[in-house]
Amino acid sequence: MATFFTADTHFGHANVIRHCARPFEDVHAMNLALTQAWNAVVGPGDIVFHLGDFAYRMKGDLRKLFDRLQGEKHLIAGNHDAEATLELPWASVRDIAHVVIEGQRMSLCHYPMASWPHLHRGAIHLYGHVHGRVPATGRACDVGVDAWAMRPVSLAEVQARMSAARSPAAEAFARRLDGKARGLVETAERLLPAWAADAVADAAARAMGEETDRILEQLTGQGPGGGTP
Repeated sequence: MATFFTADTHFGHANVIRHCARPFEDVHAMNLALTQAWNAVVGPGDIVFHLGDFAYRMKGDLRKLFDRLQGEKHLIAGNHDAEATLELPWASVRDIAHVVIEGQRMSLCHYPMASWPHLHRGAIHLYGHVHGRVPATGRACDVGVDAWAMRPVSLAEVQARMSAARSPAAEAFARRLDGKARGLVETAERLLPAWAADAVADAAARAMGEETDRILEQLTGQGPGGGTP
């Protein structure tokens, strides 16, 4: 059994072909290609987390299309997931999920987030919504079909893309900052009650996350400062 991630399939949405420059003549060709790409990598016993915008104004039998897609399917709802989508027989439907998969902590949401639980304990963030327009960082990645050749992706593929997004300088800085954050949290867990230690961890994640993002952007040339300080 393997686990896969995807988002923004927009089954039935003709205009998304033009908006996202998808290589299909019409919505019928897109629906077929997306289904075939899904089943080419996902087996009947696999698990798929769909991070929102499964379908939009689908004309035809949405349930029939859903049933053709292999795997146990979980939905993290997006802004285009209307009642017809939400009523499909998903294994679960949530707005956001904090899960551990293959030993990796992660936060799954349709929208990209600036911070998330356990960010400085190695947790990563997967999202959709942006249709390949936001590049991966060392900690977060778009899993939408427009960023992955119209198919679901594995955790190993996501981790490889995030690793490639980090420059050596950014990687070294992140390790140092993460080490400081972990030291603070470990001290709090040793000296404080559990509820207080959790509060310290959350506060550290928020504060350090903002500083990490600011400096990593400068180191990778993606922030307002650009280049290496």
